[in-house]
Amino acid sequence: MNFVVFKTNYLGDNVIFVPVVQALRRAFPSAHLSLVTQPGVEELYVADVARDDTLLVYQSDMIAALRRPWRARPWHSWLRSRKPEAIFISNDQSTIAHLLARISGARVRLGSRFGMPIRRAGLTHAVEWRREWKIAQWHWEMARNFVEVLGGPALAPTPPPPDLSHLTRGTPRVPGRVVIHPGSKRVMTRWPAERFAELAGRLVARGYEVRWSRVPEADTPLPAGVHIADTPTLGDLVRLLASASLFICNNSGPMHLANAVATPLVVITGPTPTSWDPAWHLDRVRTLRLPDLACQPCDRPDLRSHDCYNTAEPLACLRRWGVEAVERICLEQLSLPVA
Repeated sequence: MNFVVFKTNYLGDNVIFVPVVQALRRAFPSAHLSLVTQPGVEELYVADVARDDTLLVYQSDMIAALRRPWRARPWHSWLRSRKPEAIFISNDQSTIAHLLARISGARVRLGSRFGMPIRRAGLTHAVEWRREWKIAQWHWEMARNFVEVLGGPALAPTPPPPDLSHLTRGTPRVPGRVVIHPGSKRVMTRWPAERFAELAGRLVARGYEVRWSRVPEADTPLPAGVHIADTPTLGDLVRLLASASLFICNNSGPMHLANAVATPLVVITGPTPTSWDPAWHLDRVRTLRLPDLACQPCDRPDLRSHDCYNTAEPLACLRRWGVEAVERICLEQLSLPVA
């Protein structure tokens, strides 16, 4: 059996999708599994998908190809060369991905529609999002349906954490090590960088080893004693997060990576809905959300906000969290026993 999986998304989306690919590999061990994903995340999948069976395409290029369809010719040729019998299209994939699946010749094409006519025509099976699901559960429900349609063994009701042991390589947990990642793709999901820096200085003063993940969107002066973390590859980042006793961050891709390797978390989540909260090891997670804000959450999986509409108090969901309050929660997390 040959099947192809489409997942051209950013880091966090791919981390919570890894259990799907691993489940498909285990359900169909003799199948030829191919993957279309985004450059920079392929290391997540190398234990289950051969590099020669991975097509790397930026999501932005997929979207742009809708207006310039000739750009999709190499992808179409690659897909037809796989001779797929079934295609799995993750949530939030481009219309071009759906069109490629439709003309691939695959008899099974499973994904989600979100009410878009072109996508309705391209799928043979659909699993639509339910508001009570986390995104990880939505992926998993797709996988359960896909395996059932193809006659494989039934999957468990809930997704397991991704197995990233091929990247962690037995990395030991370092007591007292705190990693801070102040970045996120959008301004709307970032706690102010200067507050992260002040928090880092307070933790250094308390005797903790603080490592700072430098990102261009959160460039700010750092207090003495804060170490810059050098993570040139995704594997380096995973191992750093696996070594930490606490990871402090916005809702972001590295947050999902840290959650996958069971690192205790403090997440300042801003407008992000609960469907994007960490999916595993919830006893080690503190998600900082203000439930009394009428405007929150303004983001949804089916409707992403690009601006804050709280004109009376812009980004109140983030800015109401002061450094002292976040420090207190971090100290509580650092007191947890961590294997």
